[in-house]
Amino acid sequence: MRDRLFGVMACAAASALLAQPAAAQDGGALASKIELEKPAPAAAGQPPAKTYVAPDVVVPGDRIRITLTFTNKGAKPASGVKIVNPIPEGLVFDGTNDPAAFSVSVDGAKEFGALDTLTVAAQGAAPHAAAYPDVTHVRWLWPDAIAPGQSRSVAFFGRVK
Repeated sequence: MRDRLFGVMACAAASALLAQPAAAQDGGALASKIELEKPAPAAAGQPPAKTYVAPDVVVPGDRIRITLTFTNKGAKPASGVKIVNPIPEGLVFDGTNDPAAFSVSVDGAKEFGALDTLTVAAQGAAPHAAAYPDVTHVRWLWPDAIAPGQSRSVAFFGRVK
């Protein structure tokens, strides 16, 4: 089982978001899609609905969804796929709906784990429990192979600083 490391950097600013081209390696390709979360009308008695649109302008507090799609462009199944993505500078991590094989880092991608198991060192003080604003990177480790020509997507959320 060979590890495949794919990274994509999405840059966020308070007024706009830009996606840089995805990195590809060993016959695989990674693409990113950045969308702004918008409230949508909900049916009576239902929780508020959400839609996602390409952002023209974002402001502090806006919630952004970054979707990462891996496509196996090789001739063999891609096994041991590892997706690592830094949290863009202009965003604060705000969760994921794809928790399977998911972990975060609060130290620049040196170590990964579940957020509730990580601590953050504080100069001159005891370490404190990690929280969303401490997250520097997200990671998915997919144990199942992705067949040639097939794709798999995951997403995480961020709030504009």
